Amino acid sequence: MRAIHVPCVSGVLLMLAVVPAAAGRAPVGQNAPALSSPGAMAEQVALLLDGVQAVIDKMGGGAAETDLGHDLSVLASHSRDLLRDGFITSAFHTRFARVLLVMRLATITDTGRILTPIVNREFIGFVRSVTGKTYDPDGPVSQQIGMLSDAIATELTRLRALKR
Repeated sequence: MRAIHVPCVSGVLLMLAVVPAAAGRAPVGQNAPALSSPGAMAEQVALLLDGVQAVIDKMGGGAAETDLGHDLSVLASHSRDLLRDGFITSAFHTRFARVLLVMRLATITDTGRILTPIVNREFIGFVRSVTGKTYDPDGPVSQQIGMLSDAIATELTRLRALKR
């Protein structure tokens, strides 16, 4: 099995994932205000997804793996807090966490190729479940990047539209 060259994936994959960032929103990771309405819930979901867009922008700008890992961890923690407090559904949280997992796997430098079987399994399953397409871990890198970016963008768009 051949692995994707990770720095290439991090830069190109995430530059291709297009999710509109909302202007003027508080950054993810700040304490969420008390939520009681569907509008407030939608705002928190938008903050999570905007946080993903911020990570995508950083990845496209060549941010360090440790910074990206930290940002993805903050988003995961914020998502767990919102789930615990009843502001997002477990279905949303599960799908959101999977996007974060795929993004994290795309940013890990795996020079010894120890994680290749895990990365391939996750990428294959994610692409198939989101787009119905077959991800080929041995195919051309440009095709791998295109399929992953398409699946990430598709899932984020679906999450943004998901009824809460």
